[in-house]
Amino acid sequence: MKILHTADIHLRKGDTKGIDVLQWLIDKGTALEIDYFIIAGDLFESDADASVLRSETKKIFEKAKANFLIIPGNHDAKSFSHDYDYGKNVIQLTKTPFEIIELNGLTVCGIPYQNKKFSECVKNIPGEIDILIAHGTLYDASFIFSMLDDKETEYMPVYPANLENLARYIAMGHLHSHSIEKNYKNTKVVYPGSPIALDTKCEDKRYFYLINIDKRNLKIERIQVDISPYWLKKELFVFPGNEQEILNDIESYLAGLDVTKIMPNIIINGFIGEKDRDFKNKIDEIENTFTEKFENMKITIKIQPWDHIIQNRMVKNFVQKTMELEDRLRNKVLEITFPVFSDILK
Repeated sequence: MKILHTADIHLRKGDTKGIDVLQWLIDKGTALEIDYFIIAGDLFESDADASVLRSETKKIFEKAKANFLIIPGNHDAKSFSHDYDYGKNVIQLTKTPFEIIELNGLTVCGIPYQNKKFSECVKNIPGEIDILIAHGTLYDASFIFSMLDDKETEYMPVYPANLENLARYIAMGHLHSHSIEKNYKNTKVVYPGSPIALDTKCEDKRYFYLINIDKRNLKIERIQVDISPYWLKKELFVFPGNEQEILNDIESYLAGLDVTKIMPNIIINGFIGEKDRDFKNKIDEIENTFTEKFENMKITIKIQPWDHIIQNRMVKNFVQKTMELEDRLRNKVLEITFPVFSDILK
């Protein structure tokens, strides 16, 4: 059985990009001759958006050759039930704490988003689940600490111990930024990431997963959603003496990017002296120059007055000692050390 796994499309009223990506995924699924199409939560941005877009999505689903398996996510938790018609080829897995169905000899379990721990939802699940669909936050120490400030880590916590030998393949939704693959004993856990770059944290190419599964074998493949551009972050650090170098770097960087796929996200940290207050104006000029080239572009300036850091005795003494260095070497030393000073003095 062939299955397409995606999640977190976040359809919004008045925004056609999400509909375009959904249609692209369905067309891709048709070309791949899939049997089922999994949406692991947050098809809609909100329940209000679902009310507006339900009839349109139903028409899209009904034209598809595959059948759909959909669970509610935290954004559209009230958008699915037997009172809502998404078409005869859509199976809504809405029963709590879980719902089990049989498909082509495989056992499929759906866990809709619930305001509780994942462990509470799965404690009575029987063994030998082939595919489990869920929407929540996987707290794995190998990646989650980089996301602790992210709102997407607040919902239905899932811990690795909850997943070991739980199912052969777990189709997750909720983490948008990147695709993630993890193995917990005999369980394969996959987040496809959102197929759309919903915000600047979506810095990688967008993907969906193709699953080929029967009772003996499981094969998965990550495939790019090449209709979707994605954010690419570049961080720079400015200080008195390297302003023009930074400006030149930004211009050459933007000139060399592929406009069809990339949305630049440039973040400038550092310090500016009194005589260089026109730095921001020059950044504005660069941004205006490249606005038409990119569908979206963001330049964030987080700079402080040079006087703020040079008042510190340690920093002042260090800067004075670098005056003896050749200019190029001095700038390189300051480039390395000033971000450290900046963090220490916060």
